[in-house]
Amino acid sequence: KDKKIVPFYFLYGAESFYRIEIIQALNKKLITPDNRDFNLESYEARETSPGDWIGAARTLSFVGGIKLLVIRRLDEATLKDADQKLLLDYIANPATDSCFIITADKVDRKRKLYKTLTSQAGAIFCEAPEEAGLIPWVKRRAKSLGYELSSEAARKMVKRVGAKPGILAKELEKVITYAGKTKTITECMVGELVGEIKMESAFALTEALKEK
Repeated sequence: KDKKIVPFYFLYGAESFYRIEIIQALNKKLITPDNRDFNLESYEARETSPGDWIGAARTLSFVGGIKLLVIRRLDEATLKDADQKLLLDYIANPATDSCFIITADKVDRKRKLYKTLTSQAGAIFCEAPEEAGLIPWVKRRAKSLGYELSSEAARKMVKRVGAKPGILAKELEKVITYAGKTKTITECMVGELVGEIKMESAFALTEALKEK
């Protein structure tokens, strides 16, 4: 929101939805239909190497602007010592005309690689949220879309869905579509449209245990 983009981001933690939101925000800021083919590159860490990523980051764009590179699931890759050094050297001196993003579900901060990555200015811990914190979060999200979500409606939505921001966002979209020109979303609307996802999941787990 403050429009300051750093050349390196490390997005790590169990909540993938937050990682997706951050990547989409940077994509919207940096990538246009005209430069997408040249300035947007995505890699799976376990299928490629740091040499591939860094080579792309340091290659000048044909159309100018800042290149966006996304390296996904670093924790699933096995990097040799030489590859780790190559990556750490790049992070210490990143290309200024590239935005380099690495994601990971789990990190071991005792390892030098992850200790360095998590200490960067662009390191963002995407932790699984607490339900109580999602009530104001879903209200703010509704407001950003031009709708007023009452506190009772937000509480019911979070209670039914649980601590799953990705599903909450989709359920909010569904309720907004239903509300249409009515800019206030009520508890009644949520009650009609949002199912007991959290309860259904618990029931499914119980049945699965019974069935072994």
